[in-house]
Amino acid sequence: MSFELLRQEIIDAGLCQGCGLCAGSCKHIEMDLRRPTLKDYCILERDGQDCGKCYQNCPQVIQKKFKKEQPFAIYSLRSKDPDILKKASSGGFVTTFVKELLGSKSIKEVVMVQEEDEKPAAEIVSDPNEVIQKAGVIYGRSGVLKRLVELTGKTFDPIGIVGVPCEMRGAADLEEEMNREILKIGLFCSSQMRTEQTDKGLVCSPCCNGCPSGVNAQGYISLIRQGKYQDAVDLIRENNPLPSICGRICTNECEHGCTLIGDDHPVAIRELKKFVTEWEIESAKNRAKVNAKLPKNAKKIAIIGSGPAGLTAAYFLRRKGYAPTIFEKTDQIGGMLRFGVPQFRLPNYVLDYDVGRIIDSGVEVKLNKPLGPEMTIKDLNNEGFEAIFIATGQYKPRTLHLEGENLPNVHVAIHFLMDRKYRYWENKEEFKGKTLGIIGGGAVAVDVAQTALRLGAEKVHLVDIMSKEQLELVLRDIPENEMEFINFHFTTSTSKITQDRDEKLVLNCYNIEWGNPDKNGRRPLNKIEGSDYKIIVDSIVIAVGQAVDFEQIDVATNNELEKERNRIKVNEITFETNIPGVFAGGDIISNSKAVAIAAIAHGKEAAISIDRYLKGENLMEGRYKIDKSFFTGPKKPPKDYSLKPETLDAATEEINWNFDEIDQMFNEEMALQEARRCLSCNHFCSHCQDFPAIYSDLTAGEVGSKEGYTTVLVWTERGKKLVEDAIKKGLFEQGKVDEEALKDAINLKTKRELMKFEKTPRQQVLNYISLQGPSTITEIVNQTGLDPKKARYEALRLVQLMELEMKSEPKMEEPIFSIICD
Repeated sequence: MSFELLRQEIIDAGLCQGCGLCAGSCKHIEMDLRRPTLKDYCILERDGQDCGKCYQNCPQVIQKKFKKEQPFAIYSLRSKDPDILKKASSGGFVTTFVKELLGSKSIKEVVMVQEEDEKPAAEIVSDPNEVIQKAGVIYGRSGVLKRLVELTGKTFDPIGIVGVPCEMRGAADLEEEMNREILKIGLFCSSQMRTEQTDKGLVCSPCCNGCPSGVNAQGYISLIRQGKYQDAVDLIRENNPLPSICGRICTNECEHGCTLIGDDHPVAIRELKKFVTEWEIESAKNRAKVNAKLPKNAKKIAIIGSGPAGLTAAYFLRRKGYAPTIFEKTDQIGGMLRFGVPQFRLPNYVLDYDVGRIIDSGVEVKLNKPLGPEMTIKDLNNEGFEAIFIATGQYKPRTLHLEGENLPNVHVAIHFLMDRKYRYWENKEEFKGKTLGIIGGGAVAVDVAQTALRLGAEKVHLVDIMSKEQLELVLRDIPENEMEFINFHFTTSTSKITQDRDEKLVLNCYNIEWGNPDKNGRRPLNKIEGSDYKIIVDSIVIAVGQAVDFEQIDVATNNELEKERNRIKVNEITFETNIPGVFAGGDIISNSKAVAIAAIAHGKEAAISIDRYLKGENLMEGRYKIDKSFFTGPKKPPKDYSLKPETLDAATEEINWNFDEIDQMFNEEMALQEARRCLSCNHFCSHCQDFPAIYSDLTAGEVGSKEGYTTVLVWTERGKKLVEDAIKKGLFEQGKVDEEALKDAINLKTKRELMKFEKTPRQQVLNYISLQGPSTITEIVNQTGLDPKKARYEALRLVQLMELEMKSEPKMEEPIFSIICD
């Protein structure tokens, strides 16, 4: 049982929780990038001395089947300390309770997770005030059991630990092994990371929680690591039917919460998706095409628009057994992906592949069929369509209504891009030697700039009211060498467009500063006096967004569709409109995030709603508003970014003025190397049944209490006394416990399957004697196939650990080992 076994079965399998117990138990192991590594050598591998503590003590190896325990007491408590409530999670119970324990000397020190550079770090705390200062931290890989081992080795004073269920299981075993009394304060599984996913009983890593469509990134990265590339793509497609497209243009918010940030750069998740989907595209060339057949009498559903939201809704509805038909107003499928995203970012073959798979699944497509007077909602209902999903996007260009917008050579971004992508533009030197001005600095403005450079432009100026920091995410996607030809004018506004004597266009600009927010949270733009200046250009493109053109939609819906901020108003959980049976998603809805992955999420959720609607089920039950993922973009750039290998980075930075894809791809070696960096966060939770941390003295969490209160379950007499004493001191106000909600959460997790590990030699010896009764080493060896030396060593170690007893008499040929009976 060397460290190699721990690495194979736990660390590489993504089951390590980063508790650090192995590092605390062995001087040859250290925590590096929040996972165990050998500092120098394993004594088994070098000296042949069999220790095995790192493996045998691992909380994942010693998983126990959940046993239903009746708690001594259940409370719903809220701290009365206003300072704690400002910082702590839920009702502030744990922070208040630990402060009281330290202040009253009930315990001298406690191991708990504190915040260090915005990352969880296990600390030994003795000062009650320090508990408050660092309250409210998010739990994660912190090495908390490593700290506990350190603490038990240096003091015999009463101590405690705060941690999640698996850490409590390790602490309980450590307490027994070291014959120490340790106060164990548990937390409900993932209670500090509570999201709509965990409420549904799902276990998600930070990357999964950051994905609007809920793609299990750590899951498919684990499959890539194992070389199971098709399985990896299939797993992505369970939540996202456009994986190849997202491998190119996704905003990769999954990377923003990567656990490695702070210790290392985040895993390059989008690049790995790109690698594995490209592998599938290549492999598919040798595969026979299979077209799915629709079931008889399948209910018909109309999808209006073939952008990411429409394609996704059609895909998931088809999987549910319906007969979706996509109605597309143009002669090509893909929506803005097809018409607005340049080929150097999203090649046609990639788009065609994902679209083709959806069509091959049995989705019907009708081109040149716009929603309007020739095809109304009523017409579709009359044709037998029982539900309708509107996802027509935004194609009406916005402008700033500036003086001079109607001058020659002033364009709008959407028409500029569409004309040069799909209207057979032959003028490859349209802007040769010319300068282009762009009003706007977002992703679409950059697409315009890069397109113009490929058509010969010498220089491009982008004018935007945002600061460099606010546009950081956009700027990072521009190859460094291309930035030499692009000049951003940050925190700058345009007053008007004019022409000079040479008929050149002039952007009349001035610098601005953002004022303080008003009562509605809006910040005014204040002109900096005397900052006016001019930018002389040959052409101008206005890239300040698009709007919904409701003219045809209003006719088709008989003006019944309710709107908000000039977009369709929907229920933000079900995506229903005010018209029964009509749903909407993508850029057309109010408060839309306006990125492809959010539109994909809308389509997926709308498919769930339509399925329930047609079955007469409750559309809202068990569902939650996912504001951050569906409707709100990142408020600030991430703390760090994923990196590409140097060879890939260099290839990406080479200037090649054509419309071939800018970014290169990981080769297999690069992809496997990057996949191995992934910590597989929270994967271990998928195989644990213990939601309420029953090996603790008491457990705290949100489930079972109303907002602002903490549910507390007490599992020992000692725990009950300490909680009752704290209540009597007036530290908490009490609320009502929802025991049904608590029971549901506990039962949900007990249904998970425990991981089955190959039995260790020690476990094999113990199991054999437990089943067969008193046995000799010869009998054990004959039945288990173990090496005689190994079997003898393990039996003797079990005697030392007081799990077996050994009987040896002069007339006996060899000792007999048996279970110690209590």
